[in-house]
Amino acid sequence: MAFFDFLHIFTDLFNSIEKAWNKLEPEVQSALIKGSGVISVINQNLQSTPQEVFDLIEKKFPDLTKEKLTDGLAKVTAGLKVAQDTANPDALTTIQNLQTYFSGLQGKFWQGASSTMSQILAIALSPDDTSFGKIAMFIEYVYRKKVKS
Repeated sequence: MAFFDFLHIFTDLFNSIEKAWNKLEPEVQSALIKGSGVISVINQNLQSTPQEVFDLIEKKFPDLTKEKLTDGLAKVTAGLKVAQDTANPDALTTIQNLQTYFSGLQGKFWQGASSTMSQILAIALSPDDTSFGKIAMFIEYVYRKKVKS
């Protein structure tokens, strides 16, 4: 019985997050979906060329400009010191650096890095007054319900 009580807690929590999602500002919803989605595209295409990955991102998120993507990914890589030897990298170089970084991770370390990078990218793409706590609270929900499904 204790297992089902434990499972019930997570179901209730997820349902609460879904209700809160429906009340979230559309700009923040969009930033969360793009942040999680872009990192997911990169992760799913580690053996593809950076140009192929960029094309997939552009196709999936046509309203995400190359400039906004480049700026957001640069904040991700700079914040986590993914590639320290490149000053002001373009989008393709940044994608390649992320592919290399993710290729060296496995299991919970890969999951943690992916979640953290998705959150940072979502913050970079969201309105300036969006709190990190709001992004962190929704990122797993977004990945499971809006990106992965």
